[in-house]
Amino acid sequence: MKRNSSKKGKVIVVGAGAAGLSTAVQLAHQGWDVTIFEKEHTAGGRLSAIEASGYTIDIGPTILMMNDVFHQFFREIDRNLEDYVDLVRLNPCYRLNFADGTSIAPSTDLKEHLDEIRRISPEDVDGYLKYLAQINPRYLAARHKFIEKNFNSLGDFLNVDTLVGMWQLKTLNSMYADISRYIKDERLRIALTFQAIYLGISPYDAPSIYTIIAYVEHGLTGIWYPKGGMNAISKALVRVFEEQGGQLHLNQEVTQIVIEKGEAKGVKLANGEIHYADVVVSNMDFPMTMEKLIVEPYRGKYSAQKIQSMTNSCGALMLYLGTNRRYEQMDVHNIYFTKSYKETLDQIFKEKVFPDDPALYVYSPTKIDPTVAPEGKEVIYVLCPVPNLDSSINWQESVPIYREKILDKLERSGLTDLRKHIDFERIYTPETFNARFNTYQGSGFGLAPTLFQSGYFRPHIKSKDVSNLYFVGASVHPGGGVPVVLVCGQLATRQIMADKQGSSVEQTYSVATTAKA
Repeated sequence: MKRNSSKKGKVIVVGAGAAGLSTAVQLAHQGWDVTIFEKEHTAGGRLSAIEASGYTIDIGPTILMMNDVFHQFFREIDRNLEDYVDLVRLNPCYRLNFADGTSIAPSTDLKEHLDEIRRISPEDVDGYLKYLAQINPRYLAARHKFIEKNFNSLGDFLNVDTLVGMWQLKTLNSMYADISRYIKDERLRIALTFQAIYLGISPYDAPSIYTIIAYVEHGLTGIWYPKGGMNAISKALVRVFEEQGGQLHLNQEVTQIVIEKGEAKGVKLANGEIHYADVVVSNMDFPMTMEKLIVEPYRGKYSAQKIQSMTNSCGALMLYLGTNRRYEQMDVHNIYFTKSYKETLDQIFKEKVFPDDPALYVYSPTKIDPTVAPEGKEVIYVLCPVPNLDSSINWQESVPIYREKILDKLERSGLTDLRKHIDFERIYTPETFNARFNTYQGSGFGLAPTLFQSGYFRPHIKSKDVSNLYFVGASVHPGGGVPVVLVCGQLATRQIMADKQGSSVEQTYSVATTAKA
């Protein structure tokens, strides 16, 4: 048993995912004694990598945008991002491949981007410019008034600033409906709304504010690649954490948050040890934290029935491949759409079955980074959106069959004889994500960011029912995506510092408010 001897106090963080690392790094920088307990053998959670047979293959996130958030994060802890991570800007951002044989390669250069739009649909150039003209104020409102703001009480939500922000967001329709006001060509509509899948939700259902994602990618910060893969971000956070004296314990599963008289006192490990702390922060997926770590009297409104009623993001069927040849025609990021994209997504989200035609995202970092594969070989990471575990799919029986369908499509799409050249393969399903990363229903992206699961309506960072207990991660406010969960860690740090020092949250910490390319 360990008790606090730190001047500011001891913090235990459950889980070394991106949000947990973010919180731990910042609290350690503020002088807290911070310990992380992580059940896996590596840190990073879904922001880690499979490292085997000479390959380094990212497990989860692969598209890095809002690079200014990362620079600001490191400045806040008196460091330079460049000393820890080497970022390379991608242009084009990615290649979008449509069922009719056409493709689009969106660019961060406005003229090149407009030329791509003009090549596909000349009449939509003016509409795209109108979209650009109205999207920046919405982006600024989303970032300043929602993403970078805590919503722990009704007063945080029902105030003039937030209500003005809600009006500025103009978010009562869907992404697809919103873009359709400006764009007529179906391929371009998809190109500006498919980003909803980054959050595990259909663009036909996602709130229209998420049309800011395409703007961030093409017009604001661009898309970046960290040398070594996205896992380089989590490795950098671990390095900084340990430089500051933080303790990271791997292969140590937390089975319970110890609560006494409504106050978090520490954690109990699978081996029976109890470790005490002044503050506990859970980076386990929020619904799983409630279900597995907190005894029922302290779950508040998040009963089993409430958790089951919440909308989760879709699952992901992942093929992590290494090939003994290169496929030079691919970009770093490639997406292969289907003949009827809406039908495909309806099968995933509404019918909860494998779609007849898989939509595929293929990531090939070896295009610009030879260090992630043996010489002359290729990393091919394949993500296929599928239902989560709230479906009747028999994964053991269905996955081998669906794998063949995925490989068939890839071979038809130019990855000739792919099957013959695979010399490394691992497959993850929603069952894998549920078991390894404690994602509720095996969802790939946390709670779905529906209108009534966003902002104040999303699970809060600070527990209302247990003092000294906080939550971070994709399923809590402000939501999913690596830069956003880094901000979540910043918000948690601000809240903890304010609670312990008796100051207002705004006086405690400064979060980036200016986007820079």
